[in-house]
Amino acid sequence: MARIRRDVAKLGAGWNPTLEWYALAVEALLQRPITDPTSWTYLAAIHGMDPGGWVSNGVISPSAPLPSPSQRATMWDQCQHGGWFFLPWHRGYLAALEAVVAQTVADLGGPDDWALPYWNYLDASNPNRANMPAPFTAATMPNGRPNPLAAPPRVSTQLNLARISLAAMSETRFTSAPGTLGFGGGATGFLHFGGATGAVEQDPHNIVHVMIGGFMGDPDYAGLDPIFWLHHCNVDRLWAAWLTWAGNVQENGAAWTGGPFPRQFQMPDPAGNLAVFTPGDTLPGGALAPTYDDLTAGTGGPTLVAGVGGAAMPATLSSVPPPPSQLLGSNDGRVVVGASPAATRVALAPEAASPAALAPRRIFLNLENIKGTAPSGTLAISVGVPSAGTVPAVAPAPVKTVSLFGLAKATRSDGPHAGNGLGAVIDITDLARRLMERTGAGLEQLDVRVEQVDGAPASEITIEKVTVVSQPGG
Repeated sequence: MARIRRDVAKLGAGWNPTLEWYALAVEALLQRPITDPTSWTYLAAIHGMDPGGWVSNGVISPSAPLPSPSQRATMWDQCQHGGWFFLPWHRGYLAALEAVVAQTVADLGGPDDWALPYWNYLDASNPNRANMPAPFTAATMPNGRPNPLAAPPRVSTQLNLARISLAAMSETRFTSAPGTLGFGGGATGFLHFGGATGAVEQDPHNIVHVMIGGFMGDPDYAGLDPIFWLHHCNVDRLWAAWLTWAGNVQENGAAWTGGPFPRQFQMPDPAGNLAVFTPGDTLPGGALAPTYDDLTAGTGGPTLVAGVGGAAMPATLSSVPPPPSQLLGSNDGRVVVGASPAATRVALAPEAASPAALAPRRIFLNLENIKGTAPSGTLAISVGVPSAGTVPAVAPAPVKTVSLFGLAKATRSDGPHAGNGLGAVIDITDLARRLMERTGAGLEQLDVRVEQVDGAPASEITIEKVTVVSQPGG
């Protein structure tokens, strides 16, 4: 049966049938033990799981039996972040959860075509798009019982739309070269958290997670929040729309379509059976390709009619690597960002950073090996130029606010990322050209200012290195 994922805002105000059945199914799945692959807690643990934290937060009891160590090692803590498997892994994850919930809805007497809705917070035609749908904040369900959709702790139920954009949709290549941006991310193996984050993962994905906060702000808890699935449906829908745009280049090399190896992606079906899937299964025409009601609203794209198993794919499939990147320069030491802003200076090679050399290239600012003890964080980045001889100074101007989803997890030395931290890439091409026009000179140095935002910082955030990289294709 073809399930069609629809915009939750267009399903009816308040407790529409889709969300009412969703709440009833979540309630039922929460009653299943964590040893059951179709339970809400097991499904959430596939994304990430902190055993001690889950006990202290009342998610599971201290005496709750867990799956075998071998099954936990295979099935839990799978989520792919900071690399080119981010989108296909989450598409498979959505498909697994959707199938389990849909079967539960049918077992409870609901419709047999239930599908996950999406939260289209980028649809400019909806004046309420920033607000979490009302059933996710209601204390009770229509039947008067406690509402599981509102149970997880959150910092905010309203998004700051000024920080969220469709900038990722302008990336024409799925795969990025080191230090650059691509729609999907850089080449990696199985990687729970890494530093080759794709444009759509940075914005809107990470930003929305961190804005909502609470369980959503920590990858070890995020899958427990029912709003997680509507958020990820919308991120996945952006990929579905991107694939319908002619001129885009979708990765199709064997390392991506058949990867990763040796650890592969696995998900449970509604009967609790565990099965392997590959990224190739998630492309249009594949077994896990979804169908959306609309690939236009909130995507920046042309009007399209989605078909069963995904819309047509004018994007080009290619195994050709992206154009290589070139390191232009770096700062000279670690940047520590606490309660006060921090500043650093990046020295660039004059021969590589002249106006003539940079004119045909894109320019990227890289924050490498970002570490901290908070589950997540937010950094505001500004860039300017210092005075040098006859070149006038230009004070740092804001270029991007970066959300660090999974900060603590990527920092832990005993974790799956071995304490290497996160990475962030910012396209500063337009800013660099404006700076060169204003100063009448090349970019021999850049002043970078970094500040923690959204309240008093809970702890320091460190950045091991700040670099500037260029790539053909200006």
